Amino acid sequence: MKIMILSDSHSMTKQTLLNFINQHPADYYIHCGDIYMPYSPLEIDNFYNVRGNNDFADIPKDLTLTIDGLNFFICHGHLFHIDESMYDLEQYALNHKIDVVCFGHSHNPTCYKKENTLFINPGSVTFPRGNYPHPTYCIFDTENHEVQFYDLKENQPCNPFEVKKKESFFKRFFK
Repeated sequence: MKIMILSDSHSMTKQTLLNFINQHPADYYIHCGDIYMPYSPLEIDNFYNVRGNNDFADIPKDLTLTIDGLNFFICHGHLFHIDESMYDLEQYALNHKIDVVCFGHSHNPTCYKKENTLFINPGSVTFPRGNYPHPTYCIFDTENHEVQFYDLKENQPCNPFEVKKKESFFKRFFK
């Protein structure tokens, strides 16, 4: 199964987010918080979202669900203090036997495995932070446990963890 994971869509309107999702079919959709304001639920099958630190609607602060035999934990991340350390979130996953943790908040794409848990932060679809300069989201394939990140600006797959060396202005100008 293909699961689209996205987060921190802040300034997108509900209709813009809906159009984006409709252009990228998946079996499930997970939004890790800070969705849009004013909030009203998206009428999409298999769409799950949690409340971020900038969401003020009646949205669950976290969710635990099973998809294709995998236990998912979805949160925004701020309540686990991910800005300081991943320790609290990692301990939660370990103590609750979580297979995949989806979280947001930092706007910085993240993907790593610790113990038996895969941690995924899709980045932000509107305001990227960190080393990768463009908005991102990702698709998790439950069949082979692969995560593919996508660059929203370039509309293509990307590797947000690859550090690209910037060429100096002088070299670009005098080519």
